Amino acid sequence: MVQKYTMKKLLTLFILMLGFIYLHAQNTYYPQAFFDKKLARDMLAFGNSTIEGVASTKQKTTFGIKPLLGEKHYARQGTVVMLFPVTPYFEEFYNMRKKYENKKTTVYMSEDAFKYRVEALTDDRGRFKFEKLKPGKYYLETIINFTATANYQKQTGTTDTYNGMGGYMYSTPIYNTFFYGYSAANRESKFVEIKADGELKEISL
Repeated sequence: MVQKYTMKKLLTLFILMLGFIYLHAQNTYYPQAFFDKKLARDMLAFGNSTIEGVASTKQKTTFGIKPLLGEKHYARQGTVVMLFPVTPYFEEFYNMRKKYENKKTTVYMSEDAFKYRVEALTDDRGRFKFEKLKPGKYYLETIINFTATANYQKQTGTTDTYNGMGGYMYSTPIYNTFFYGYSAANRESKFVEIKADGELKEISL
């Protein structure tokens, strides 16, 4: 009974240690540049320009590449597209994310910086629109959820080969390909610059 209790205690300790190691393996970074609220607010002030377009993505290959001729998956209705003013703070955030972000490292912007954004929702064709923008540089980003397809091969039988005397020689496996769907999500983004007040930018995100 004592031995069983000790084993259970050791197992619990081992699980806690694994959790501790996992948590400490996840690195979190924030930009160190000063976030200028006034600059961000001024960049998001009303103007007469418009950015509109369509949000879509493609299923990545096993190497993480989106094929040029791959099928497009358009953003579902109600998908959020975010627009941020490209301030010096945001530039550092973006460069850090591009350089460091991976499965074990995440780069976040501060809560204050994240507040200075504008959001639009896609329609049933994946289209979105941002209106009343000033000239300036903006960054647009969205997460597109879609159903991807994959396949695997499974042996479903064999073909036996015999010689001219009817003696068995060898067998060749028969494989069939099976397809299945799974949920996936890609981050799509783009920098857009408005150079003149009243300009209309048509983009693909």
